[in-house]
Amino acid sequence: NDAAIKAFITNRIGDFGLVLGVLAVFFVFRSVEFETVLSAIRENAIVTPLAYVAAAPVRELAIPFLGYNVYALELIGILLFIGAMGKSAQFFLHVWLPDAMEGPTPVSALIHAATMVTAGVYLVCLMSPVYEYAPIAAGMVTVIGAVTAIFAATVGLAQNDIKRVVAYSTCSQLGYMFFAAGVGAYEFAMFHLFTHAFFKALLFLGAGAVIVGVHHEQDMRRMGGLRRLMPLTYAIMMIGTISIIGLGIPGTKIGFSGFFSKDAIIEGSFAAASQGVMSAQFAFLIGVVAALLTSFYSFRLMFMTFHGPRASSDHAHHAADAHDPGHGEPRDPPMNMMIPLFLLAIGAIAAGFFFYGPMVYHAEEFWGEAIYARPANQVLEEAHHVPKWVKMAPVIVTIIGFLIAVFTYIFNRGIGQRIADAKGLLHGFLANKWYFDELYQVTVVAATKALGDLFWKGGDQKLIDRFGPDGIANLSKWSWRRVSAMQTGYLYHYAFIIVGGALLFGAILIYRAGGQG
Repeated sequence: NDAAIKAFITNRIGDFGLVLGVLAVFFVFRSVEFETVLSAIRENAIVTPLAYVAAAPVRELAIPFLGYNVYALELIGILLFIGAMGKSAQFFLHVWLPDAMEGPTPVSALIHAATMVTAGVYLVCLMSPVYEYAPIAAGMVTVIGAVTAIFAATVGLAQNDIKRVVAYSTCSQLGYMFFAAGVGAYEFAMFHLFTHAFFKALLFLGAGAVIVGVHHEQDMRRMGGLRRLMPLTYAIMMIGTISIIGLGIPGTKIGFSGFFSKDAIIEGSFAAASQGVMSAQFAFLIGVVAALLTSFYSFRLMFMTFHGPRASSDHAHHAADAHDPGHGEPRDPPMNMMIPLFLLAIGAIAAGFFFYGPMVYHAEEFWGEAIYARPANQVLEEAHHVPKWVKMAPVIVTIIGFLIAVFTYIFNRGIGQRIADAKGLLHGFLANKWYFDELYQVTVVAATKALGDLFWKGGDQKLIDRFGPDGIANLSKWSWRRVSAMQTGYLYHYAFIIVGGALLFGAILIYRAGGQG
């Protein structure tokens, strides 16, 4: 429940930017139809915004916002991207995504691979004409995407919940997609979105198979040694792992799906940097470092879960005795759970090979007008001709990450736990997710709660209720108590009041009559 509330509240922040972006689109174009808006940008049509802004070509149009005149396309691009940051869990608005894995694993697989988190990437790529003529907005997309990629990769190094590791890998891969779109390689971003769906759904459902196999345990520190007990699940998870780390042979078509799409993004970033695109060099360096970290934390998951000694056999037996007597040892899930995994494994292996040609090499024919790139943007063409060392860099760092994981979790299996037990600053920083939850708790959450208390206890209770409904009710209560005190029920009291009143009124009448005389 807390995770669901967190997701909704975080996305309300992003949705505020999205709503402002849609309003800005309507303000400028007098329409929110994609065809109308995108055609006007492609043709640099003269538009007449609402209110008092004069007509101008849309690429040069400036409109007032918060007291400043800003370029309309820059404003639209930034506001729409804020909405995309919420939906696709980018830096600052990422905090809901790792907690979303609290739900059922098939739901986690859908959220992380195919539905909600893909919406932001899709929107930015669909609105490519906006970002082609809004360099500041595009730079923001690039930087936020690159920071998200490295942030989530570092946090994934220190997580112990198997689903949380996979969740942070989603966050990191989404960062790749965004910085690809930010440098103008929208086709590469969509291609990675496509291949990512296969291996991320595979990893999540594979993690779900592990969780079911070990009787709903999710802590990798209580696993280990499952390779012999769950061979099919191990093979499936290894396919997903090899795909997400992007293993393949550069210069050939030999490789898993992630190899084709992730390498294309890194090469596209280098090509954009060589063309002078601001922030592209930063994205390229981050992409290479994040590839190393991805390799390390992915194999860390595999080695902690499937290799080494059984770390939780007693725990598993106790869980089995309570819920499933006679089935204490972990085992592969039934075939109705394995068939989807087999189908996804095919995509994780072969989707990149079969779709790299049409979606990347022949991108203009494949995407048509769905993605727009101005003639001066040669990122796609230059990406096919980057230096050899650029093509080799992702594979080299991937192998380095694998070797570090082998050294740490195979040959020195206890070293990771010893690092955690030492409670060093760096490990604490990563294990606590850069302290974002704590930071938001003492700033945004505390400020929001204080503001709510001010309006609730101060404004609503002490002001409105006190002098409004509660005040009227208290006045009525005070009045009826005093009026009711006069209702004694004794006849001589009432007779006294009647006689006294008659004498009083008689005296007044006599006095007035005497005065007139």
